[in-house]
Amino acid sequence: MQEKKQTSAVTKWMTLIIVAIAGGLMTKLPYLRETYMVPLQEATGATKTQLGLIMSAYGIVNFICYFPGGILADKFSCKKLIIFSCFGTAAAGLWYWTMPGFVGLVIIHGIFAITTVFTFWAAMVKSINNLGGPDEQGRLFGFLEGGRGLIGTLVAFGSVAVFGKAIDQVGGMKNAIMYYSILLIIAGILAMIFLQDNKPVQTDGKKKNSLNFKDFMEVAKMPTVWLCGALGICNYSALIFHGYLTAYLSEAYGLSDTMVANLNIVRTYFMMMVGSFVAGFVSDKVGSRIKFIQYVFVGMAVFATVYLLIPTGGAAALPLIVANFLCFGLCLYSIKALYFSTIDEVFVPKRLAGTASGVISLVTYAPEMFLYTVSGNMVDKYTGTSTPLRGYQNCFTAMAVMSLIGFVCGAVLRYLNKKQRAKMEAEGINELA
Repeated sequence: MQEKKQTSAVTKWMTLIIVAIAGGLMTKLPYLRETYMVPLQEATGATKTQLGLIMSAYGIVNFICYFPGGILADKFSCKKLIIFSCFGTAAAGLWYWTMPGFVGLVIIHGIFAITTVFTFWAAMVKSINNLGGPDEQGRLFGFLEGGRGLIGTLVAFGSVAVFGKAIDQVGGMKNAIMYYSILLIIAGILAMIFLQDNKPVQTDGKKKNSLNFKDFMEVAKMPTVWLCGALGICNYSALIFHGYLTAYLSEAYGLSDTMVANLNIVRTYFMMMVGSFVAGFVSDKVGSRIKFIQYVFVGMAVFATVYLLIPTGGAAALPLIVANFLCFGLCLYSIKALYFSTIDEVFVPKRLAGTASGVISLVTYAPEMFLYTVSGNMVDKYTGTSTPLRGYQNCFTAMAVMSLIGFVCGAVLRYLNKKQRAKMEAEGINELA
Protein backbone atom coordinates (compact mmCIF):
# COMPACT_ATOMS: atom_id res chain seq x y z
CA MET A 1 0.00 0.00 0.00
CA GLN A 2 2.82 2.41 0.88
CA GLU A 3 4.55 1.73 -2.45
CA LYS A 4 1.32 2.46 -4.30
CA LYS A 5 0.99 5.81 -2.54
CA GLN A 6 4.56 6.71 -3.38
CA THR A 7 4.04 5.80 -7.02
CA SER A 8 0.88 7.89 -7.06
CA ALA A 9 2.75 10.87 -5.59
CA VAL A 10 5.55 10.52 -8.13
CA THR A 11 3.03 10.34 -10.97
CA LYS A 12 1.20 13.40 -9.65
CA TRP A 13 4.33 15.50 -9.40
CA MET A 14 5.63 14.34 -12.77
CA THR A 15 2.32 15.25 -14.40
CA LEU A 16 2.30 18.67 -12.73
CA ILE A 17 5.87 19.41 -13.84
CA ILE A 18 5.46 18.24 -17.45
CA VAL A 19 2.12 20.00 -17.93
CA ALA A 20 3.53 23.19 -16.36
CA ILE A 21 6.49 23.04 -18.77
CA ALA A 22 4.19 22.59 -21.76
CA GLY A 23 1.83 25.27 -20.48
CA GLY A 24 4.67 27.73 -19.90
CA LEU A 25 5.95 27.25 -23.46
CA MET A 26 2.72 26.89 -25.39
CA THR A 27 1.80 30.55 -25.96
CA LYS A 28 5.29 31.97 -26.42
CA LEU A 29 5.25 31.77 -30.22
CA PRO A 30 1.84 33.36 -30.82
CA TYR A 31 2.65 36.17 -28.37
CA LEU A 32 6.11 37.03 -29.72
CA ARG A 33 4.71 40.47 -30.55
CA GLU A 34 4.52 41.31 -26.85
CA THR A 35 8.30 41.01 -26.44
CA TYR A 36 9.70 41.61 -29.93
CA MET A 37 7.38 44.14 -31.59
CA VAL A 38 10.00 46.08 -33.61
CA PRO A 39 12.23 43.09 -34.55
CA LEU A 40 9.12 41.15 -35.58
CA GLN A 41 8.06 43.99 -37.84
CA GLU A 42 11.47 44.10 -39.51
CA ALA A 43 11.66 40.33 -39.90
CA THR A 44 8.16 39.87 -41.33
CA GLY A 45 7.73 43.20 -43.08
CA ALA A 46 4.37 43.64 -41.33
CA THR A 47 3.06 46.96 -40.06
CA LYS A 48 1.87 47.43 -36.47
CA THR A 49 -1.70 47.37 -37.79
CA GLN A 50 -1.06 44.05 -39.55
CA LEU A 51 0.49 42.57 -36.41
CA GLY A 52 -2.60 43.74 -34.53
CA LEU A 53 -4.86 42.09 -37.10
CA ILE A 54 -2.88 38.86 -36.79
CA MET A 55 -3.37 38.88 -33.00
CA SER A 56 -7.06 39.71 -33.41
CA ALA A 57 -7.43 36.71 -35.72
CA TYR A 58 -5.66 34.55 -33.15
CA GLY A 59 -7.93 35.85 -30.37
CA ILE A 60 -11.12 35.29 -32.34
CA VAL A 61 -10.22 31.70 -33.27
CA ASN A 62 -9.22 31.12 -29.64
CA PHE A 63 -12.66 32.25 -28.52
CA ILE A 64 -14.31 29.88 -30.97
CA CYS A 65 -12.09 26.99 -29.84
CA TYR A 66 -12.52 27.17 -26.04
CA PHE A 67 -15.87 25.37 -25.87
CA PRO A 68 -15.28 22.57 -28.44
CA GLY A 69 -11.81 22.12 -26.95
CA GLY A 70 -13.47 21.36 -23.63
CA ILE A 71 -15.59 18.63 -25.19
CA LEU A 72 -12.51 17.25 -26.95
CA ALA A 73 -10.66 16.92 -23.63
CA ASP A 74 -13.55 14.91 -22.17
CA LYS A 75 -13.66 12.53 -25.13
CA PHE A 76 -10.00 11.83 -25.89
CA SER A 77 -6.74 11.16 -24.08
CA CYS A 78 -5.32 14.34 -22.50
CA LYS A 79 -1.82 12.91 -22.98
CA LYS A 80 -2.31 12.50 -26.74
CA LEU A 81 -3.85 15.98 -27.01
CA ILE A 82 -0.93 17.59 -25.14
CA ILE A 83 1.64 15.72 -27.27
CA PHE A 84 -0.15 16.75 -30.48
CA SER A 85 -0.30 20.36 -29.25
CA CYS A 86 3.43 20.52 -28.52
CA PHE A 87 4.46 19.04 -31.87
CA GLY A 88 1.77 20.94 -33.80
CA THR A 89 2.77 24.30 -32.32
CA ALA A 90 6.43 23.51 -33.00
CA ALA A 91 5.63 22.60 -36.63
CA ALA A 92 3.78 25.88 -37.13
CA GLY A 93 6.76 27.59 -35.49
CA LEU A 94 9.12 26.08 -38.06
CA TRP A 95 6.92 27.53 -40.81
CA TYR A 96 6.95 30.84 -38.91
CA TRP A 97 10.78 30.65 -39.00
CA THR A 98 10.69 30.97 -42.81
CA MET A 99 9.06 34.42 -42.38
CA PRO A 100 6.16 34.06 -44.84
CA GLY A 101 4.02 36.99 -45.97
CA PHE A 102 1.01 38.48 -44.19
CA VAL A 103 -1.45 35.80 -45.35
CA GLY A 104 0.94 33.06 -44.23
CA LEU A 105 1.27 34.71 -40.82
CA VAL A 106 -2.52 34.83 -40.42
CA ILE A 107 -2.75 31.11 -41.31
CA ILE A 108 0.08 30.27 -38.89
CA HIS A 109 -1.68 32.08 -36.05
CA GLY A 110 -4.90 30.27 -36.93
CA ILE A 111 -2.94 27.02 -36.52
CA PHE A 112 -1.56 28.33 -33.22
CA ALA A 113 -5.13 28.87 -32.01
CA ILE A 114 -5.96 25.25 -32.80
CA THR A 115 -2.85 23.80 -31.14
CA THR A 116 -2.70 26.12 -28.11
CA VAL A 117 -6.42 26.26 -27.30
CA PHE A 118 -8.54 23.67 -29.14
CA THR A 119 -6.29 20.68 -28.47
CA PHE A 120 -4.32 21.95 -25.48
CA TRP A 121 -6.03 24.34 -23.07
CA ALA A 122 -8.84 22.14 -21.71
CA ALA A 123 -6.58 19.06 -21.87
CA MET A 124 -4.14 20.90 -19.62
CA VAL A 125 -6.92 21.83 -17.18
CA LYS A 126 -8.46 18.36 -17.11
CA SER A 127 -5.13 16.58 -16.66
CA ILE A 128 -4.54 18.67 -13.51
CA ASN A 129 -8.13 18.38 -12.29
CA ASN A 130 -7.85 14.59 -12.45
CA LEU A 131 -4.85 14.54 -10.11
CA GLY A 132 -6.85 15.11 -6.94
CA GLY A 133 -10.16 15.64 -5.21
CA PRO A 134 -11.90 18.90 -4.28
CA ASP A 135 -9.66 19.47 -1.25
CA GLU A 136 -6.51 19.56 -3.44
CA GLN A 137 -7.62 21.67 -6.39
CA GLY A 138 -6.24 24.94 -5.02
CA ARG A 139 -2.74 23.53 -4.53
CA LEU A 140 -2.81 21.72 -7.86
CA PHE A 141 -3.83 24.73 -9.93
CA GLY A 142 -1.70 27.09 -7.86
CA PHE A 143 1.33 24.95 -8.66
CA LEU A 144 0.32 24.75 -12.33
CA GLU A 145 -0.05 28.52 -12.74
CA GLY A 146 3.04 29.28 -10.66
CA GLY A 147 5.02 26.68 -12.59
CA ARG A 148 3.86 28.13 -15.90
CA GLY A 149 5.00 31.55 -14.72
CA LEU A 150 8.39 30.23 -13.63
CA ILE A 151 8.97 28.34 -16.90
CA GLY A 152 7.75 31.33 -18.89
CA THR A 153 10.22 33.60 -17.11
CA LEU A 154 13.21 31.29 -17.57
CA VAL A 155 12.58 30.57 -21.25
CA ALA A 156 11.89 34.26 -21.95
CA PHE A 157 15.34 35.16 -20.63
CA GLY A 158 16.74 32.32 -22.77
CA SER A 159 15.06 33.72 -25.87
CA VAL A 160 16.66 37.11 -25.24
CA ALA A 161 20.05 35.39 -25.04
CA VAL A 162 19.65 33.53 -28.35
CA PHE A 163 18.19 36.67 -29.95
CA GLY A 164 21.36 38.54 -29.00
CA LYS A 165 23.58 35.95 -30.71
CA ALA A 166 22.44 37.08 -34.16
CA ILE A 167 24.09 39.87 -36.12
CA ASP A 168 20.80 41.66 -36.88
CA GLN A 169 17.18 41.79 -35.74
CA VAL A 170 15.93 39.48 -38.49
CA GLY A 171 18.41 36.80 -37.51
CA GLY A 172 17.63 37.35 -33.85
CA MET A 173 13.93 36.90 -34.50
CA LYS A 174 14.53 33.66 -36.39
CA ASN A 175 16.77 32.44 -33.56
CA ALA A 176 14.02 33.10 -31.01
CA ILE A 177 11.39 31.29 -33.10
CA MET A 178 13.63 28.27 -33.65
CA TYR A 179 14.52 28.27 -29.93
CA TYR A 180 10.87 28.08 -28.86
CA SER A 181 10.06 25.48 -31.54
CA ILE A 182 12.85 23.18 -30.32
CA LEU A 183 11.76 23.59 -26.68
CA LEU A 184 8.20 22.61 -27.66
CA ILE A 185 9.50 19.48 -29.39
CA ILE A 186 11.40 18.59 -26.21
CA ALA A 187 8.23 19.19 -24.15
CA GLY A 188 6.31 16.88 -26.48
CA ILE A 189 8.92 14.16 -26.07
CA LEU A 190 8.79 14.54 -22.26
CA ALA A 191 5.00 14.24 -22.40
CA MET A 192 5.30 11.07 -24.49
CA ILE A 193 7.64 9.50 -21.96
CA PHE A 194 6.28 10.63 -18.60
CA LEU A 195 2.57 11.46 -18.84
CA GLN A 196 0.07 8.73 -18.06
CA ASP A 197 -2.49 7.96 -20.77
CA ASN A 198 -5.98 8.49 -19.38
CA LYS A 199 -8.61 6.32 -21.04
CA PRO A 200 -11.85 7.76 -22.47
CA VAL A 201 -14.89 7.19 -20.26
CA GLN A 202 -16.87 4.09 -21.24
CA THR A 203 -20.65 3.96 -21.33
CA ASP A 204 -22.57 0.71 -21.90
CA GLY A 205 -19.33 -1.04 -22.78
CA LYS A 206 -18.48 1.41 -25.55
CA LYS A 207 -15.88 4.14 -25.57
CA LYS A 208 -17.54 7.49 -25.16
CA ASN A 209 -15.40 9.39 -27.65
CA SER A 210 -17.90 10.89 -30.08
CA LEU A 211 -18.19 14.68 -30.12
CA ASN A 212 -21.70 15.96 -29.42
CA PHE A 213 -23.58 18.70 -27.61
CA LYS A 214 -25.16 16.46 -24.99
CA ASP A 215 -22.35 17.02 -22.50
CA PHE A 216 -22.34 20.73 -23.21
CA MET A 217 -26.06 20.94 -22.48
CA GLU A 218 -25.53 19.09 -19.20
CA VAL A 219 -22.86 21.61 -18.19
CA ALA A 220 -24.74 24.58 -19.67
CA LYS A 221 -27.68 23.87 -17.35
CA MET A 222 -25.42 24.41 -14.33
CA PRO A 223 -25.66 28.10 -13.36
CA THR A 224 -22.70 27.58 -11.03
CA VAL A 225 -20.38 26.91 -13.99
CA TRP A 226 -21.40 30.18 -15.63
CA LEU A 227 -20.85 31.96 -12.33
CA CYS A 228 -17.35 30.46 -12.17
CA GLY A 229 -16.82 32.08 -15.56
CA ALA A 230 -18.18 35.34 -14.14
CA LEU A 231 -15.50 35.23 -11.41
CA GLY A 232 -12.93 34.81 -14.17
CA ILE A 233 -14.24 37.62 -16.38
CA CYS A 234 -14.24 40.08 -13.45
CA ASN A 235 -10.65 39.21 -12.60
CA TYR A 236 -9.39 39.08 -16.19
CA SER A 237 -11.01 42.43 -17.01
CA ALA A 238 -9.27 43.99 -14.01
CA LEU A 239 -6.00 42.44 -15.22
CA ILE A 240 -6.38 44.13 -18.62
CA PHE A 241 -7.08 47.52 -17.00
CA HIS A 242 -4.14 47.05 -14.64
CA GLY A 243 -1.84 46.71 -17.65
CA TYR A 244 -1.87 50.51 -17.90
CA LEU A 245 -0.42 50.93 -14.40
CA THR A 246 3.21 50.99 -15.57
CA ALA A 247 2.44 53.71 -18.14
CA TYR A 248 0.65 55.62 -15.36
CA LEU A 249 3.74 55.41 -13.16
CA SER A 250 5.82 56.83 -15.99
CA GLU A 251 3.49 59.76 -16.70
CA ALA A 252 2.36 60.55 -13.16
CA TYR A 253 5.65 60.05 -11.32
CA GLY A 254 8.30 60.39 -14.01
CA LEU A 255 9.76 56.90 -13.57
CA SER A 256 12.48 55.97 -16.04
CA ASP A 257 11.88 53.48 -18.85
CA THR A 258 14.21 51.02 -17.10
CA MET A 259 12.33 51.24 -13.81
CA VAL A 260 8.99 50.88 -15.58
CA ALA A 261 10.27 47.84 -17.51
CA ASN A 262 11.49 46.22 -14.29
CA LEU A 263 8.16 46.84 -12.58
CA ASN A 264 6.38 45.36 -15.59
CA ILE A 265 8.46 42.18 -15.27
CA VAL A 266 7.59 42.06 -11.57
CA ARG A 267 3.89 42.51 -12.41
CA THR A 268 3.82 39.95 -15.21
CA TYR A 269 6.05 37.18 -13.88
CA PHE A 270 7.05 37.55 -10.24
CA MET A 271 3.57 38.37 -8.94
CA MET A 272 2.15 35.57 -11.08
CA MET A 273 4.50 33.05 -9.46
CA VAL A 274 4.11 34.30 -5.89
CA GLY A 275 0.36 34.86 -6.13
CA SER A 276 -0.25 31.44 -7.66
CA PHE A 277 1.70 29.47 -5.08
CA VAL A 278 0.22 31.43 -2.16
CA ALA A 279 -3.32 31.09 -3.51
CA GLY A 280 -2.96 27.36 -4.03
CA PHE A 281 -2.00 26.58 -0.47
CA VAL A 282 -4.07 29.21 1.36
CA SER A 283 -7.30 28.48 -0.56
CA ASP A 284 -7.09 24.78 0.32
CA LYS A 285 -6.48 25.68 3.97
CA VAL A 286 -9.57 27.93 3.87
CA GLY A 287 -11.49 24.91 2.60
CA SER A 288 -13.20 26.71 -0.27
CA ARG A 289 -11.57 28.15 -3.36
CA ILE A 290 -14.69 30.23 -4.02
CA LYS A 291 -14.67 31.73 -0.53
CA PHE A 292 -10.97 32.58 -0.93
CA ILE A 293 -11.60 34.20 -4.33
CA GLN A 294 -14.58 36.15 -3.00
CA TYR A 295 -12.63 37.82 -0.23
CA VAL A 296 -9.54 38.44 -2.34
CA PHE A 297 -11.87 40.44 -4.60
CA VAL A 298 -12.43 42.68 -1.57
CA GLY A 299 -8.67 43.23 -1.41
CA MET A 300 -8.62 44.06 -5.12
CA ALA A 301 -11.41 46.62 -4.67
CA VAL A 302 -9.59 48.25 -1.75
CA PHE A 303 -6.20 48.46 -3.48
CA ALA A 304 -7.77 49.69 -6.74
CA THR A 305 -9.42 52.50 -4.76
CA VAL A 306 -6.10 53.34 -3.07
CA TYR A 307 -4.65 54.08 -6.52
CA LEU A 308 -7.20 56.91 -6.77
CA LEU A 309 -6.30 58.30 -3.35
CA ILE A 310 -2.51 58.43 -3.65
CA PRO A 311 -1.34 61.94 -4.69
CA THR A 312 0.31 62.15 -8.12
CA GLY A 313 3.57 63.87 -9.02
CA GLY A 314 5.33 63.63 -5.69
CA ALA A 315 8.40 61.46 -5.16
CA ALA A 316 7.32 60.92 -1.56
CA ALA A 317 4.29 58.96 -2.77
CA LEU A 318 6.35 56.51 -4.84
CA PRO A 319 6.99 53.94 -2.09
CA LEU A 320 3.28 53.93 -1.27
CA ILE A 321 2.11 53.40 -4.85
CA VAL A 322 4.74 50.70 -5.47
CA ALA A 323 3.62 48.91 -2.29
CA ASN A 324 0.01 49.18 -3.46
CA PHE A 325 1.11 47.90 -6.87
CA LEU A 326 2.55 44.78 -5.24
CA CYS A 327 -0.50 44.20 -3.03
CA PHE A 328 -2.97 44.56 -5.90
CA GLY A 329 -0.83 42.31 -8.11
CA LEU A 330 -0.71 39.63 -5.44
CA CYS A 331 -4.52 39.66 -5.18
CA LEU A 332 -4.96 39.78 -8.96
CA TYR A 333 -2.78 36.78 -9.72
CA SER A 334 -4.00 34.80 -6.71
CA ILE A 335 -7.47 34.72 -8.25
CA LYS A 336 -6.13 34.13 -11.77
CA ALA A 337 -4.42 30.95 -10.58
CA LEU A 338 -7.73 29.51 -9.34
CA TYR A 339 -10.06 29.98 -12.33
CA PHE A 340 -10.38 26.23 -12.86
CA SER A 341 -9.89 25.03 -9.29
CA THR A 342 -13.59 25.72 -8.71
CA ILE A 343 -14.77 22.95 -11.06
CA ASP A 344 -14.90 20.23 -8.41
CA GLU A 345 -16.27 22.61 -5.79
CA VAL A 346 -19.39 23.33 -7.87
CA PHE A 347 -20.06 19.57 -8.22
CA VAL A 348 -19.14 19.13 -11.88
CA PRO A 349 -18.61 15.40 -12.57
CA LYS A 350 -15.01 14.45 -13.38
CA ARG A 351 -16.10 13.18 -16.79
CA LEU A 352 -17.27 16.71 -17.68
CA ALA A 353 -14.32 18.65 -16.25
CA GLY A 354 -13.00 19.45 -19.73
CA THR A 355 -16.35 20.73 -20.97
CA ALA A 356 -16.74 22.85 -17.83
CA SER A 357 -13.28 24.33 -18.34
CA GLY A 358 -14.27 25.19 -21.91
CA VAL A 359 -17.35 27.09 -20.74
CA ILE A 360 -15.40 28.88 -18.00
CA SER A 361 -12.66 29.82 -20.49
CA LEU A 362 -15.24 31.03 -23.02
CA VAL A 363 -16.66 33.48 -20.47
CA THR A 364 -13.40 34.42 -18.73
CA TYR A 365 -11.38 35.33 -21.81
CA ALA A 366 -14.17 37.02 -23.79
CA PRO A 367 -12.78 40.50 -22.89
CA GLU A 368 -9.71 39.78 -25.05
CA MET A 369 -11.87 40.50 -28.08
CA PHE A 370 -12.81 44.06 -27.12
CA LEU A 371 -11.49 45.31 -23.77
CA TYR A 372 -7.97 46.12 -24.97
CA THR A 373 -9.51 48.53 -27.46
CA VAL A 374 -11.98 49.95 -24.93
CA SER A 375 -9.33 50.51 -22.25
CA GLY A 376 -6.94 52.04 -24.78
CA ASN A 377 -9.64 54.49 -25.86
CA MET A 378 -10.32 55.34 -22.22
CA VAL A 379 -6.69 56.39 -21.79
CA ASP A 380 -6.25 58.05 -25.20
CA LYS A 381 -9.40 60.15 -24.71
CA TYR A 382 -7.63 62.39 -22.18
CA THR A 383 -4.18 62.48 -23.79
CA GLY A 384 -3.22 66.09 -24.51
CA THR A 385 -6.01 67.52 -22.34
CA SER A 386 -5.77 69.45 -19.08
CA THR A 387 -6.43 66.18 -17.20
CA PRO A 388 -4.15 63.66 -18.97
CA LEU A 389 -4.26 61.19 -16.06
CA ARG A 390 -8.06 60.97 -15.96
CA GLY A 391 -8.10 58.00 -18.35
CA TYR A 392 -5.81 55.99 -16.07
CA GLN A 393 -7.94 56.89 -13.07
CA ASN A 394 -11.02 55.68 -14.93
CA CYS A 395 -9.21 52.36 -15.42
CA PHE A 396 -8.60 52.14 -11.67
CA THR A 397 -12.28 52.86 -11.03
CA ALA A 398 -13.23 50.10 -13.48
CA MET A 399 -10.88 47.72 -11.62
CA ALA A 400 -12.66 48.48 -8.34
CA VAL A 401 -16.09 48.03 -9.90
CA MET A 402 -15.18 44.69 -11.51
CA SER A 403 -13.76 43.51 -8.18
CA LEU A 404 -17.00 44.34 -6.36
CA ILE A 405 -19.02 42.53 -9.03
CA GLY A 406 -16.71 39.55 -8.57
CA PHE A 407 -17.39 39.62 -4.81
CA VAL A 408 -21.15 39.54 -5.42
CA CYS A 409 -20.80 36.68 -7.94
CA GLY A 410 -18.80 34.76 -5.34
CA ALA A 411 -21.50 35.30 -2.73
CA VAL A 412 -24.22 34.04 -5.09
CA LEU A 413 -22.08 31.07 -6.09
CA ARG A 414 -21.51 30.04 -2.48
CA TYR A 415 -25.27 30.31 -1.81
CA LEU A 416 -26.10 28.08 -4.78
CA ASN A 417 -23.37 25.64 -3.72
CA LYS A 418 -24.83 25.42 -0.24
CA LYS A 419 -28.28 24.58 -1.68
CA GLN A 420 -26.80 21.96 -4.02
CA ARG A 421 -24.81 20.36 -1.21
CA ALA A 422 -27.92 20.15 0.98
CA LYS A 423 -29.88 18.58 -1.89
CA MET A 424 -27.18 15.98 -2.51
CA GLU A 425 -26.99 15.09 1.18
CA ALA A 426 -30.78 14.69 1.29
CA GLU A 427 -30.59 12.32 -1.68
CA GLY A 428 -27.65 10.41 -0.18
CA ILE A 429 -25.24 11.43 -2.94
CA ASN A 430 -21.65 11.81 -1.77
CA GLU A 431 -19.73 12.24 -5.03
CA LEU A 432 -20.33 12.92 -8.71
CA ALA A 433 -18.57 10.54 -11.08
